[in-house]
Amino acid sequence: MILKGLKRNALKKSIESHLKKRSTEQKDVTTLKTLAVLLDASKAINILSVVKLANELGVKSDKLKVVGYKEDQKELEDDKDAAYYNDKSFGMNGAVKSGSLNEFINEDFDVLINFYDEDKLELNYVAVASKAKLKVGFAEVDNRINDLIIGSTTNDTNLFIAELKKYLKILQII
Repeated sequence: MILKGLKRNALKKSIESHLKKRSTEQKDVTTLKTLAVLLDASKAINILSVVKLANELGVKSDKLKVVGYKEDQKELEDDKDAAYYNDKSFGMNGAVKSGSLNEFINEDFDVLINFYDEDKLELNYVAVASKAKLKVGFAEVDNRINDLIIGSTTNDTNLFIAELKKYLKILQII
């Protein structure tokens, strides 16, 4: 119990550190070629809707990467559509232990969609640590993490897709 609290505090400090660095960095997205989606896999989310989103945005399936966080999962298995992580993917000092999660964080995606609407440290850490050029998310999550905030819910994926397409066209990314 105490160790879990220490890990959570380390994650909070890491998030704040990344947020301070993030405010000074400016990245420019000119086209949308690579897309990453970070989602809360503890909730029922249809992966096919994520693939539909990528197709609607003109991203090829081999340029789409999906990573999900499963909160109370002891054993994790990646499948062909997504990779997963849990609390055990982080060390005591808040550092990432999982190789696939580290790859996801360090890959330079054009757009990262933070497809979760509940503040969870493990999701927020991956979102803020990601090297993605443009981060898109929901209003319910810490607004310092995302560059573009869509005011819909995870339940209404069609509205989210429509709004995202509209704003990406306005920004001349698609």
